This record gives sequence, structure tokens and C-alpha cells, in this order.
Amino acid sequence: MLKSTTFLSSLFAVVVVAAVAGRIEADGQPTRFRIELADPVAPEDGINEYFVVAKHDERGMPSGYRLSFHTNVCIDEQCRMVHVTMYWDALGFYQRLEYPPDLPLTRREHDPFTAEDYAKLDRILMDRDSILASYPLEILVAPPVENDELDIDGWSGATPQTIRDAVVDDAAYTTWTMWHWANGQIVPQLRALTEARMSPDYLRRLLHSEDRHEMDFALRYLNEHDCRQWSMTDDVFDLLERSSEREHVIMALNWLSEAVEDQQQLHDRLIRAFVRMSSNHSPLVLEYFGNAADLPEETLDKLTAVLDEVPYFQVHLTLRLLASKSYFSERVEANVAALLEHENFFIARRASQHLAEQALSDAGQKRLEAFRKQHRDRL
Repeated sequence: MLKSTTFLSSLFAVVVVAAVAGRIEADGQPTRFRIELADPVAPEDGINEYFVVAKHDERGMPSGYRLSFHTNVCIDEQCRMVHVTMYWDALGFYQRLEYPPDLPLTRREHDPFTAEDYAKLDRILMDRDSILASYPLEILVAPPVENDELDIDGWSGATPQTIRDAVVDDAAYTTWTMWHWANGQIVPQLRALTEARMSPDYLRRLLHSEDRHEMDFALRYLNEHDCRQWSMTDDVFDLLERSSEREHVIMALNWLSEAVEDQQQLHDRLIRAFVRMSSNHSPLVLEYFGNAADLPEETLDKLTAVLDEVPYFQVHLTLRLLASKSYFSERVEANVAALLEHENFFIARRASQHLAEQALSDAGQKRLEAFRKQHRDRL
């Protein structure tokens, strides 16, 4: 009878970070944390206690974790017991594993892993989105088939074709088990251990990181905790201007909208960021302004003042925003009319189209007519 693993996810959710209280300090030694985990192969056997060792940086913040453990890698316990030490970074992302020289990981019939097998296993364990996350261990057990080419696991019969590329050849059980140790219930506990020791300097370092995982961690921490006393506004604006991730821009905008109490100050900073941001993500600032029910006229005036610094699409979206707000002013007229002399004719033409739909001053009307006359063959 196979042991069920279908309730793994519910067990994973139960064992979140009450373990922080289990910290153990020793002079001159890495910090150890007591955590509780269920064996991915046999979660019904209950929760076991483990000790995670934290490595620290010069500021005393965790820079990584390691855990030594041994486990079966198949349901029927015919496989050799695995002894490994796994390493994660401070955010709970798998980095590598080590094993005793005399106890290597093995494939079918206890053949030791080759260097290529370990390299492939590392790639698999680093993939948080692996399909192994959604498959129970039982899926690796199929009725025996006569085609030996499909029999890639020593104990499981034919491993389904859909996951064949997601496992080490002849070691499907081992791959599945190691992936769930690396990416399963331990991850939120490691992240919470780091969160529990968060400091302003460490959070600021994460915000200024070029690593998208660190940026993501920092933004989620900000949005889930009250950190206004740490004065992170400038740091988040910096991230907003250089981020290449749409989700990070959205999280930064959400946090800034709550953290900056002076609305006009917020809008002024967002307009400066709008100019500096990636053209792929700067439209999100315009979307933010567009969703504001009471957008100040001053914001729209100032927004048109930077249109000579942004690409065509941003100009187009800004003029469309003005139209949706049914807003036009002397300052808007002057700023948009200045675009008639833009070196990019497409921008100049788009400005002329917008001006043609407005009630212009006499000077503005003459300027528009002169432009249309000069470029009548291109309009």
C-alpha cells in the first residue's frame, strides 16, 4: 500500500515560523535555530525537530542557512538512505547540497551519481517553478511496461513522460524528494527567520540590490510591515526608477501611495520617476494617476512639463490621460504646444492632434495653424 502524500501542502502551511523562538546562541559559533518539518516522503509520520544553522554577514544579518538531514528517497524503503547537507541563501532559495564522500547519491541499482547528474539535480532544485511541486510522489509509480527505455527509475516502473525531463535519469524518487526538501515547507520558515532579524540597514541593502529576489523580498516586507519609522521612501523611489520587474513597480507604487502623506509631494516624485523609468514600466505611473478620483490639476500641469523628455508612447498616453480627465489649462497648452517643435515628428504630430481638439488661446491657435500649414503633406 502506497503512503499518501496528497496532504503535503496542508502540513507545510502548519509549520510556519514559530521556530524563531528556538534560537540557540553560542559564543563564536553560527546561530542555530530549531525548526519543525515533516518528511516529504512520509508526512503522515508527523513533525520532526531539526536544527538550521545560520551564517551571518558583518552586520549580524543571516546571509544563508544550512541543514543536515537524512531521509529515504522512495516510498517502499528499498532505496539507500540519503545523507546530505543543503544550503539556502538568506531568502530561502536553494543554493547547493553536499554529501559524505562515502555516501553519494545513487541512481538505479545504487550506481553513484555522476558529475553531470549532480549538475542536473542542482538545476532542478534551483527551479522554484518545477512541475515536481504539483505532482505527488505516487505519480512516479506506474504499471510496469515492457519498453525498457521508459523505465527510468529503479523502483517505480515507467516514470510519466511529462516529468521525465524534470528529474535525473534513473533517479526520479531522489529528485522528487530532494526538490521538496529544498523548496517545500522549510522555505517560509527560513524567510521568516530572516524577517525576524530585519534591520533598517539590511532592508535598505535589499532595496538597492540588483538581485530581483532580494528586491522582491524587501518590497513584500515593506508592504506587510509598518516600516514608516525607517524612512525608506527615497530607497523605494530609487528601486521604482531602475526596476525591470513589473510586479516590483506595482508593489513600490502601492507602498509609496501609503507611505508618503503629502499627496502633491508624492505626485512630484512620481513625475520625476516617470521620466527616468524604463519605458516598459513608466506607463504604470500614468495608470496610477488615471485611477485617482481627485487628481490635482497641478499634477496634470507638471506632468505635461516633462513630455519633451519621454518617448512617443508616453506622450500619447499622457495626452490620452488629459482627455480622459477633460482637463486643459494655459500651462498644458504651453507645454503641449512646445512639442510642435520636437525633433521627433511623430511626437509633434501627436501634439498637434491634441491641440486641435482644444479651445486654444489666439497665440496657441496661430502656432498650431502654422505647424499644420508647414507639415500639411505629413499630417
